[in-house]
Amino acid sequence: MSTMRNSIIALAIATAVPVATFVVPVATAQPADKVKTAKEYTNAGLAAQSSGDYDTALTFYGKAYELVPHPVLLFNMAQAHRLAGRAREAIDFYKRYLDSDPKGAQRKTASEFVTALEVQLAAAEAKRQAEAEAEAAQKAAEAKRQAEAAELARQAELARQADEAKRQAEVEQQRKPPPSAPEGQAGRPGGGLRIAGLATAGVGLAAIGAGVYFGLKARSLSSDLSQPGAVYDPSKIADGEDADRNFIVATAAGGVLVIGGVVVYLLGRSRGASVEPSMAWAPVVGPDRVGVAVTGVLP
Repeated sequence: MSTMRNSIIALAIATAVPVATFVVPVATAQPADKVKTAKEYTNAGLAAQSSGDYDTALTFYGKAYELVPHPVLLFNMAQAHRLAGRAREAIDFYKRYLDSDPKGAQRKTASEFVTALEVQLAAAEAKRQAEAEAEAAQKAAEAKRQAEAAELARQAELARQADEAKRQAEVEQQRKPPPSAPEGQAGRPGGGLRIAGLATAGVGLAAIGAGVYFGLKARSLSSDLSQPGAVYDPSKIADGEDADRNFIVATAAGGVLVIGGVVVYLLGRSRGASVEPSMAWAPVVGPDRVGVAVTGVLP
C-alpha cells in the first residue's frame, strides 16, 4: 500500500484540438484496482470522444470520476460537452474544474473557454430575442392585414345589402299606385317639388349634424392623444382618423343636399307662382306676446 500511496495516476485529457496526456499526482491513496479501472474508463472516454461519440465519452468519464474524483476528469467532461455543442453544461464543468484545481495545468485553457462560451451564449440569446421580436412583428402585421381584409369584406357585404334593398324598394314602388297629393301642397303646381326640396334639405341638415358629431369626436381624440404623457394608442388614432373622414364626408354630403333641396324647392315654387296662394295673416296682440298669425298654404 505504501508503494501505491506514492504512485501516480496517468489520466489523458482532451484539449481543444489535439489530445494531450498529462500525468497527475494522486492527492489521496487509491486502491490499485480502482486506479486501473479509472484509467481504462478514461482511455475509453478519450477514444469515444475522438470518434465524435461525446455522450459515450461522458459516460466513461463519469464512471472514472466515481472511482477517482480527480479535477482532470471534470475538464475532460467539459471538453466533451463543448465539442457536443452544449455550451452551458461545458461552462459548468469548466468552472467546477477551476474551483477544484485553481492551479491546474488546464486552468488557462478552461478560463478561455468559459469566456468564449459565455460570449457565444450571449450572442445566441440576442439572436433569439431578435428573431422573437421579428416573429411578433410579422404576426402583428398579418393580424392587421386579416382585420383590414375582414373590414373590407364587411363593407362590401353592407354595400351589397344596401343595393339589394334599394332594388327591392324600386320594385315595390313600381307596383304601388302613385300616392295622392297632400292637400294644399302637392295638389298645386310645383307642390311635389317643394315637398321634395324640403325633405332633401332636411336630410342634408341631418347629415351636417352627423358631421358635426364626428368632427367633435375627432377633436376630442386628438386632444387626448396630444396631452403630455399620453400613451400611444393605435386604436384611438384609427378611431380619430375614421371620425375625421366621416366628418368631411357627412359635412360635404349634407351641404350638397341642403343646396340641392333649396334649388328643388325654389323650382317648385316658381312653377306654382301663377297660382294665387291661399294665405292670410293677422296681427296678434296679447298681454304677454306680440306677433303675426299666418294661415293658409305655403307658397
